[in-house]
Amino acid sequence: MSAMQAAQQGPIRRTSPVRLLLYVILIVHLIFTGYPFVWMILSSFKSDKEYFSNPWGLPSEWHFDNFVQAWSQGISGYLFNSLYITLFSVIGLLAAATLIGFYLSIRPFKGSQLLLGAFFLGMLIPIHSTLIPLFTIANKLGVYDSFWALFFPYIAFNLPVAVFLAHGFFKGVPRELEEAAMIDGCSVYQTFFRVYLPIAKPILATVTILSFFNIMNDFVFPLVMVSSESLKTLPLGLMMFKGNFSANYSLISAALVITTAPIIILYMFLQKYIQKGVVAGSVKG
Repeated sequence: MSAMQAAQQGPIRRTSPVRLLLYVILIVHLIFTGYPFVWMILSSFKSDKEYFSNPWGLPSEWHFDNFVQAWSQGISGYLFNSLYITLFSVIGLLAAATLIGFYLSIRPFKGSQLLLGAFFLGMLIPIHSTLIPLFTIANKLGVYDSFWALFFPYIAFNLPVAVFLAHGFFKGVPRELEEAAMIDGCSVYQTFFRVYLPIAKPILATVTILSFFNIMNDFVFPLVMVSSESLKTLPLGLMMFKGNFSANYSLISAALVITTAPIIILYMFLQKYIQKGVVAGSVKG
C-alpha cells in the first residue's frame, strides 16, 4: 500500500466509529419516534376488541370502515374548520412576517433594532399565560366565539419566529439585487414583490410548515376562545370520540390518522425547502 493510499484511508478509519455511533443514535431515534405513528395507523384498522386483545400485532381483519365512521361522525366538519382557520392564519402570517422582515433588513431606521429585539422577546412569552387577557379583550371587542378570536392570536404568537427567520434570510440577500432593481425604476415594494419574494421560497416553506403544525395541533386556544359547535377544530373534535365511561379507540386512531394526514402531506411537498430556510433564516449577514 502506498503512502498516499494510507493517508487517504487513515481519516476514514478514524471517523468510522463516530459514523457508526451516529447511525445507531439515528436508528434508535427513528424507532422511538416512528413506531408510535406506525402503531397508530395499524390500530386504526382494528376492531375495538382487537385493539385491546392484540395491541402490538397486525390487524387480523382490516377495518377500513373505521375511517368512514370517523368521517361521518363529525371529523369532516372539524377538519374543515381547522384547515380554514389554519390556511387563513398562515397566509396572514406570511404576509406580515415577510414584509416586516424585509423592511427591517433593507430599510433599517432609528429604533429598528429595538423593534427587532421586541419580536425576539416575544418568543420568550408563554403563550398560554395570555389566555385570560385575550379572553377579556375578545369579549369586550365582541369577537368571542368567532373566526377572528383565533385568527389574530395565531398570527401574533407565530409572528416572532417568522420575523426572525424572514429577517435573517433577507439580510443575507446580496444588496446588488436591490440596487439593480432600483436602477430599473422599481420602488421598494416593487423590489420586494418582484425580486425578493420569488427567491424566498425556502423561508416561506419553513414558516408555513412550522406555523401550520402549531395551529393545526393547538387545543387550548379553541377551547377557550370558541364555544359554538360549528367553530370547533380537530383537537376539540377528537374529544367527542371519548365518552364519560367508554371510548372506541379504533375510531379515535382513525380520527388521529385523518388529523395528521394534512400535516404529513404538506411536509412532503415542502421538505426540500425547509432545511434551506432554517439555515438561511438563522444566519444574518
